Amino acid sequence: MTFINPAILWGLAAISIPILIHIFNLKRTKKIEFSTLMFLKEIQQSKYKKIKLKQLLILLCRIAFIILLVMMFAKPFDKGFLGTPGEKAKSSVLLILDDSFSMQSRDKNGNDFDNAKKKITETLDALGDNNEIFFTTVSAIDKNSSTIPIKALNKLKDTLMLLRTSEISRNLNEVMYYAENILSSSSHTQKEMYLFTDGQRSFITNEITWGSRFKDNKNVHINFILTGNRDANNISIDTLNIVSKIFEKMRPVKIKAIINNHNNFNAANKSVILTMGSYKEEKVIDVPANQTVESEFIVKPENTGFISGKIELVQNDISDDEISGDNRQYFSFFVPKEVNVLIASGTPLDAEYIKLVLKSSQEITQGIEQSTYFNIKEINSADISSEDLERYNSVVIINKSRFTSSESAKLKEYIDNGGGAVIYSGSNTDIENYNTELMKQLDLPYIGLRYTLNTSVKFDKIDFDNPVFEGIFKKDTDKNNITLESPEIKSGIAIGGGKNSVTIVTLLNGTNFMVEYSKGKGKLIMFAVPPDMTSSDFPAKNLFSPVTIRSILYCSNINGIKPAVTGRDYFIDLNKISLKSDTLILSSDTKDEPRTREGKQNKIIALESNDGLLNIGKYLNNATNIKVTNSGIEVLAIPNNFNKEESITIRLKPTEIKEYVSNSYKLEANIISPEEQLTSSLLDLRIGKDLWKYFLIFAIIFLIIEYLLARSITKK
Repeated sequence: MTFINPAILWGLAAISIPILIHIFNLKRTKKIEFSTLMFLKEIQQSKYKKIKLKQLLILLCRIAFIILLVMMFAKPFDKGFLGTPGEKAKSSVLLILDDSFSMQSRDKNGNDFDNAKKKITETLDALGDNNEIFFTTVSAIDKNSSTIPIKALNKLKDTLMLLRTSEISRNLNEVMYYAENILSSSSHTQKEMYLFTDGQRSFITNEITWGSRFKDNKNVHINFILTGNRDANNISIDTLNIVSKIFEKMRPVKIKAIINNHNNFNAANKSVILTMGSYKEEKVIDVPANQTVESEFIVKPENTGFISGKIELVQNDISDDEISGDNRQYFSFFVPKEVNVLIASGTPLDAEYIKLVLKSSQEITQGIEQSTYFNIKEINSADISSEDLERYNSVVIINKSRFTSSESAKLKEYIDNGGGAVIYSGSNTDIENYNTELMKQLDLPYIGLRYTLNTSVKFDKIDFDNPVFEGIFKKDTDKNNITLESPEIKSGIAIGGGKNSVTIVTLLNGTNFMVEYSKGKGKLIMFAVPPDMTSSDFPAKNLFSPVTIRSILYCSNINGIKPAVTGRDYFIDLNKISLKSDTLILSSDTKDEPRTREGKQNKIIALESNDGLLNIGKYLNNATNIKVTNSGIEVLAIPNNFNKEESITIRLKPTEIKEYVSNSYKLEANIISPEEQLTSSLLDLRIGKDLWKYFLIFAIIFLIIEYLLARSITKK
């Protein structure tokens, strides 16, 4: 026999109350001798013994009544000889259907997802109407509807047949967390959870971060109903990476898709198709067993603004790719129509070459119809503290002599929040001040000494993979020499490298010419020479214009699009987008995408304020490109993709599941394997009987006996 509410047993301490009362009454009795009544002693002696016996019986009845009453409230439950098959205390039962797309796996018995729905129907029949039933899918377990008990079981059975797999995936720890929320508000103390799943390893074994309230709860019974044993054959697009970091109209954008063959055999002639608007490109690849292959596409955006597309792996042979849910990845990037640039220089002459390059950018930047691609504001470098840096995509600082603490702090905040800066040193640069104020604030490597050379030096090494240089220069692969004419450097400062930095260009004298620093969400690029002819002939070389433009574009971080994962939190920073009304509209930008469960493609969000963070995760239920518009203007594009762990179809053995649940939650998990007969297995799990009624009956009997004994003493 066990107790459903064992904590109530602490109430057994109350049996001390009648015992103390009994002892106290004995101490109050005083013996007074009357000589005239001495002859009655012998007569009353026998009556006293009977009274004491009755008092003792009353004490025992009171103790028994308290014990039985406390044990009744502790809800005794027996699985032994009192238990009969199928007879069980009323329970709150939560049925959870794993609807992740890994349930598309199949074996000789059919599709895992269809099998799971049939098993739920069979379970409902086995449970009967004696319980409080809750039902949810894994994808919808966080919805309020999951907390409402099911009244019409037949209607639920009909609904099951209409359900489809979802692109939202969760792990067991999340499921346990939400399951506890559902069952905590249920009517019955005895709680059962039935999870109908394929037993996918990536679903079950995750680091415990959720569900801690479920740990060691003896009233909760966890049951896994497994749908299959076979690991599915699968090929997936695991990752989509936009390699290019600078986006210009009609300029190449490199996109790579990583195709993963999860099978133990090779896959040949797999078609991978990129679609971007009306543009389509197909590549055919072979993917060796248990390996990944990159498929690279190069596209040229014909328009400015948000550009979206997808890369799809064609499921042409189900024998090597049973799961279609992971065959499509979405991407978005932004091609700016204009770039806001702040130029802060010591004197107007310091910025002449930079302004000349930016104002003539129409000749360099293909596809730009107007010469105002760069919106330039020029200020004296001493006025940085009074400027709102957040208005600019990039800040160019030239030959600034010193930074104050407030200027350094302001620049740090700007870069931390995703802004970009390009700094050119000059003859006025106070190296000690830069180190103690700017570099220290930014936590970046300090600048070395200023140098002047007797003989000018040229470039030694260039990081051609850096976005600033990628695709604009060529390298002689045989001789590893630069094929473009290098500037000649006569003097400069030794800018530092190391922590949070990438050296882009080094000189033959061993110093750095150009270094990229990462800080927070933004970037800083520093040059060892000013953009004039005093220290080098850099501005006179062909590379000056493209390097200047691409450095500013790279640092501008205009393309800060963050991909989303279906069903996960996703925060929009309303301060980063221009809002003209208090309403956002979320829509799919492609006509062929599935509609939401509610049958709608558009979601209208009323904003309570125009600043702060807005969580739209609950709207991201399908893998697709999401277009966010405000007053008819697209303000954001969000590529929403599946969780790639769902593509790993390896299943755990029943013993491994039991061990994990035991170690993680201190609970015993019951596992019903696919080959077991479900109804009989469920009945075996549900053997037992509530005994509280019997304890109540006996408690009343002892109470009646105590009453009759007490009354008999009073009469005499």
